[in-house]
Amino acid sequence: MTLPTIAGPATVRAADYRALTDLFADSVERFGDRTALTADGASYTYRRLDTWSDSVAALLAELGVGRGDRVALRMPPGAAAVASMIGIMKAGAAYVPLEVRNPPSRNQFIVSDSAVTAFLGDPADCETGPVPVVPEERITRLLAEPPVAPPAGTGPDPRDIAYIIYTSGTTGRPKGVLVPHGAAATLLAAARGPFAFDEHDSWLLFHSIAFDFSVWEIWGPLATGARLVVLPPGTSRSPEACMHFIADEGITVLNQTPTAFSAMTSIVLRDQFALPALRYVIFGGEKLTPETVRPWAKQFGLATPVLVNMYGVTEAAVLSTFHAVAEEDLDGDTLSIGLLLSGSARVVTDDGRDAAVGEQGELWLAGPQVADGYLGRPELTAERFPTGPDGVRHYRTGDLVVPRADGGYSYVGRADLQVKLRGHRIELSDIEVAVQAHQDVADAVVWVHTFKPGDERLVCAYIVAEGADDPGTRPLRAHVKDLLPSYMHPSSYQALPLPHLPRTVNGKVDRAAVARTWEEERSRTR
Repeated sequence: MTLPTIAGPATVRAADYRALTDLFADSVERFGDRTALTADGASYTYRRLDTWSDSVAALLAELGVGRGDRVALRMPPGAAAVASMIGIMKAGAAYVPLEVRNPPSRNQFIVSDSAVTAFLGDPADCETGPVPVVPEERITRLLAEPPVAPPAGTGPDPRDIAYIIYTSGTTGRPKGVLVPHGAAATLLAAARGPFAFDEHDSWLLFHSIAFDFSVWEIWGPLATGARLVVLPPGTSRSPEACMHFIADEGITVLNQTPTAFSAMTSIVLRDQFALPALRYVIFGGEKLTPETVRPWAKQFGLATPVLVNMYGVTEAAVLSTFHAVAEEDLDGDTLSIGLLLSGSARVVTDDGRDAAVGEQGELWLAGPQVADGYLGRPELTAERFPTGPDGVRHYRTGDLVVPRADGGYSYVGRADLQVKLRGHRIELSDIEVAVQAHQDVADAVVWVHTFKPGDERLVCAYIVAEGADDPGTRPLRAHVKDLLPSYMHPSSYQALPLPHLPRTVNGKVDRAAVARTWEEERSRTR
């Protein structure tokens, strides 16, 4: 196995804009007898996974599914889910993943909004109407039956939609992001530059298939002849069990949100875990700070595994930038999100100018990784995917960044988490970081609460650190006073009676749930 490295961006060619099924076919041809997938206590070679997914595609064709159709996929991460995903694509359709733990109303909306022509897995409380339903058990039984090839000519074109992942919007109505095969394939091609991935790697599928991080976790190995290892159900909720699994399976590529990594780091340091196989830890999904990686770097250094900070959005095929964490990063307050993997970008100021180095603005992404837009939302698509003055179509990320002299970017935060209060522009995450710096605070969320019309104030909800006593309002006020100007001081602090902050299925802080719990505690203690 080659040593882990991080180099510069790859040169992405027009020929890299391919169908994901073609990338998989290449791996089958080159690595047919190597293990492609380990899940549910069994392993499958590339050739076996190929014939299994062929049978899924043939079954879908019998049900009338064809090119351009959409197929719902509601299964826990596992072998059947991966075979189904590939089979749906081989049938020429796009898969629409449904999170098993989603409220029924959300999955029902997605099924109806996407107008699926078939449903693979357990619909649970979803009303599917005349849409044919294929249970997971039927997909699994295909393994014991003679392989069946799908009809000739049913495969996708690079411009066809590979998957539709629904993300939440500020309106509360989920929106389906249309991601073409070629956009995801471009991501994989671009990753050849910075990373030394090869067929000897073992990647962990840690995340839900309804979270776009899973696209990278699944296709990173399948496009390089490596092994995809599926985390057993429930293990992700136990950092200790997860670390044992990573060690036992010899995982070499691990993708994590910073929050999950922090939990794992505490276990590794406490138990002196050895992870000699691990080559890369790749961060995404949340803002990464030096504080998160310092304990790991102090114990293990930064050579192996390489810690890579990546930034991305669903609307631009998962990941768009990369930066290897270096020693000089550890002493700062922020981490660079690095250089672009592919395409180009603009950083647009409030007055519509292109930002200069050191000047804050909104990141607009362009290039072959950009999605086609939102399903059935032409007005929103036009708003979020504008054509710039250069005539190039962009995606407006809603994220604030600062261009750096080295050509990279520093991530500031969400534009919708930057508020203006009493004439001051305030980045809420800056206050959260300050509160979290208190030794007795494990986590914190800050927002603007309207107590009555005209009375808007910053408030803070926090989690008390394990084994610590609640510091209370007065010590926290004094702590924050030493770190931030007065206009950034929360008016109130409320400890939440929870072991950790509530999170969405994607691992991000569920701010709405935090606010509800804060209201309940506030009412109870008044």
